Amino acid sequence: MLSQLHIQNLAIIQEQTISFGPGLNVISGETGAGKSIILEAIRLILGGRGSSELVRSGAESLTVDALFDLSAVPDKILKELPEIVGAAEQQELLLSRQLSTSGRSKVYINGRLGSVSLLEEISSKLINLCGQNQFLKLFDPNYHREVVDDFARNQALLENYQEFYGAWAKADRSLKETTERLEANVLKRAELEIIVEELRTVSLRGGIRAELEAKVKALGSSEHLLQGTTRIIESLNAEEGLLALCNEVKGELLTLGRLDPSLAKLVGTLDGAKDCLLDFDREISRYQSAIDQDEESLNKLREELAEIARLERKYRTNDQGLLNLLEQADRELALFNAPESLGALRKEAEELRIKTEEVAAKLHKAREVAGEKLAKSVREELAELNMKDARLKLSLTKGALREWGGDDLELLISTNPGEPFHSLKQIASGGELARIMLVLKKVLRERSGVNVLIFDEVDSGISGGVARAVGEKLRSLAHNSQVICITHLAQVASLADRHILVEKESGKRAITVVRNLSEEDRIEEVARMLAGYKVTDASRESARELIASKSNAH
Repeated sequence: MLSQLHIQNLAIIQEQTISFGPGLNVISGETGAGKSIILEAIRLILGGRGSSELVRSGAESLTVDALFDLSAVPDKILKELPEIVGAAEQQELLLSRQLSTSGRSKVYINGRLGSVSLLEEISSKLINLCGQNQFLKLFDPNYHREVVDDFARNQALLENYQEFYGAWAKADRSLKETTERLEANVLKRAELEIIVEELRTVSLRGGIRAELEAKVKALGSSEHLLQGTTRIIESLNAEEGLLALCNEVKGELLTLGRLDPSLAKLVGTLDGAKDCLLDFDREISRYQSAIDQDEESLNKLREELAEIARLERKYRTNDQGLLNLLEQADRELALFNAPESLGALRKEAEELRIKTEEVAAKLHKAREVAGEKLAKSVREELAELNMKDARLKLSLTKGALREWGGDDLELLISTNPGEPFHSLKQIASGGELARIMLVLKKVLRERSGVNVLIFDEVDSGISGGVARAVGEKLRSLAHNSQVICITHLAQVASLADRHILVEKESGKRAITVVRNLSEEDRIEEVARMLAGYKVTDASRESARELIASKSNAH
């Protein structure tokens, strides 16, 4: 239940707090008094688009606060509300919307900062606003489908259908794209074969270029090492090499040692030096024998490296990119060369289409059954609103599969006996549309879960006994919901559980004043609604009779 609506600096409302109660709440007032401003405040709470022009002249911002009593909200709806509401822990919910002259908007949910989209998500589960815009929705077959699905409680079935439909649409799209590619890209196949053949001439793998460069470098160095060690060995063992020179020096020392025995002692030192040279010769020879001298392998590696470099230049990528290109070309060629791949796609799409059609058939049947029940319920309700000859039926035909099913659906109406059924926009008047919408709201009330119903212009184009019947229907709807109705008709206002009057006071600046009426004030207001400009004793007596007859309304 909407307990209170606090409005500050919205248009000509300076600051007003409106208290609502259970049952039927009626808002009345002369044209231009500010009733539409109250509706604007509710639209803001519903997440409607705000404009800085709504801010009262001279103020910096406007504020709308809506206080809800959650104690009567079904558990199913409470569980669907976002965690920020904290519905399980508390029985009240405060939604606030602020709008500044700069156009900036702020939203608070139980005092915590939120977003407009979150505000809309929460309030839409609690409030349903039915005005002129919704009457126009009756012309839209998409809205008719929503009504029928709501009445049939098709949500789970519809979600199941949409899951299959989405999978089938994806598979079908993939099949079509693949088929088109196979049919249109004959030249592509030849290009792919060239790419694969060319790239397979080298052993591609990630990092192959760096690996080859390291091997070439190593093998290239071995050539220099071999040449260097050869020169060293030759320096040692040549005819005039170090070892031969050692022998010559030793001969000289031995000759001189006969002349001076002290020189003979140096022969041992020279022999030690010669032994060291011999050890060095053996070590350098072993090192040389271990050097890889495979010139053929080096040339092969250089050729492979050159080929990879050429391919990288040609395809403008690195070795990893070449590998990716080869794998992609292989995959695409597999589709060309393996018809079973296309067959698998075709089989998958066909299986999903069959499953989608099966669920679509269930959805069609559910809509067919619900349409008959809905038409019967609406016909009975309209008869009570002085549309006793009106008949509603569901036009339901099978068409192409779409995201909502395979049905073309529209509610048709016949308002006179013997007349054929036509679309609502062809024959329904404004007053008839208002009554049809009221009846749909009543029929769908238990299925929607929304507990606060707000009606504007539901009494459009009607008067007299029809107006009374509409009022009684609103009162009947208010037995299980809180109903708030803006009305110009005394027949409707007289049935209210709570009557709220909107007046405009003129002074230095015009302001709108909203107040709950006492029993005597109600009589005066209903009398004004009956009499028009001048209230008479007769109109007051008629007002008393209308209000007193409320207890007999059903």
